[in-house]
Amino acid sequence: MKKIATLLSVSAVVLAGSLPAAPMVFKPDVAHSSISFKIRHFFTPVHGSFGEVDATITYDPENVTASNASATIQVNSVDTNNDDRDEHLNNEDFFHSDENPVIMFQSSSWKAKGENEFTVEGELTMAGQSHPVTLDVTLLGIKERDGTKVSGWQIETTLDRRDWGITYGQGIVGNEVTVDISLQAPESE
Repeated sequence: MKKIATLLSVSAVVLAGSLPAAPMVFKPDVAHSSISFKIRHFFTPVHGSFGEVDATITYDPENVTASNASATIQVNSVDTNNDDRDEHLNNEDFFHSDENPVIMFQSSSWKAKGENEFTVEGELTMAGQSHPVTLDVTLLGIKERDGTKVSGWQIETTLDRRDWGITYGQGIVGNEVTVDISLQAPESE
């Protein structure tokens, strides 16, 4: 009887170790994350960021294609270190935040392109229009802190603002927008 109990215990441990890991759900820690962008004004790049974001990353290390990401950014949290410019970005020349208060992203596919590197495709809704985008995503790592898994992510893409109907300032303001996102995201319950 003792041998059977031992055999069952060993079998349970072996089976538990061979079960696939469950997908992990992460929510960014805003204090340790940033969403920044860069666009040319005349000759020099102007940098900006968004301070308010709500996002969810569901990462499945056993089946990356089952992973998912979504985000909602509050447009009026834009900060370019110039109040007048921030106010201008919120008006109808750019984001028209009265009618379009959020920028939204929803992933549609994840593909591994290297170790901890992914191509994530999805739809970006901004200034009242939705268009496909491709993100270059790097999982920087996952560590345990105080009993909670914490992940780090680096996300980059380049957008053409004209695709979303934002055309103000042609010849003065560049059309290519470089987006750089750094997320520290603890596992969510």
